[in-house]
Amino acid sequence: MKVLGVDEAGRGPVIGSMFIGGFMVEEEKLEEVENIGVKDSKKLSDKKRERLAEELREMGEPFLKEITASEIDELRELMSLNEIEIQGFTDVIERSDADKIIVDLPEPDGDRFIRKMKKELPSRFQDRDFTAEHEADDNFPIVSAASIIAKSARENHVDELKSKYGYDFKSGYPHDKPTINFLEKFVDEKGQLPEETRESWSTAERILKEADQSGLDSF
Repeated sequence: MKVLGVDEAGRGPVIGSMFIGGFMVEEEKLEEVENIGVKDSKKLSDKKRERLAEELREMGEPFLKEITASEIDELRELMSLNEIEIQGFTDVIERSDADKIIVDLPEPDGDRFIRKMKKELPSRFQDRDFTAEHEADDNFPIVSAASIIAKSARENHVDELKSKYGYDFKSGYPHDKPTINFLEKFVDEKGQLPEETRESWSTAERILKEADQSGLDSF
C-alpha cells in the first residue's frame, strides 16, 4: 500500500509562488520516514530542512506543484484561496498512485474538504482512503515530509527572487517590514510592482494606491 502526504508552503505571502508538496512511500517505509527526524518544516532550521529534503528524495517519491503569483491573482477572480489550494492538492494526488492520502487541512471541516477534493479527482480515487486534519504536518510524518518538500521549493524560489532583485526582503509575507520596504521602493522607482507580487493581496493594493496618491499630491 502506498501512502501520500500533501501540504502547502507559501499560502500567505504577498511575494512569490505557492507550492504544494507531496511525498509518497510504501506503508512499510513510514517508520523509516519518521526515524530520520521529519517534523513540520516551519520548526526546522534551513540547513536541517534541506538535508532532510535530500534524504527524502532518495527514500520515496516527491511531488511538487507551483502556483505562481499571477496564476493566484487570476484564479482569485473566480474562486477562494482554499479552492485554489484544492486544485493544487488534487494535481499532486492525481499524479500519484497512492492508496492512502493524508492532507493538511486548510479549512474547518475535514469531511467536506475531502468531498471537494474527490469531486475534482478521477473516478479511480473515489474509493481511496483519505484523511484531512488540522496540524497533520505535526501529527503525520508523511505530511511532515510533504511539508519539507514544499517549504524547500518555496525557500529556493524566494532566494532566487532575492538574487534577481538584489534585495533581501526576508520572508515575502505582509507582516515583514523588509518585504513592505522592498515593494514600496520598487513601486517608487519603477511605477509598478515586481511581476512576482500577488496584486490581489490587500497589501499590494494599498502600496499601489498610496503611490498613486503620492504622485497626485506632488502636482
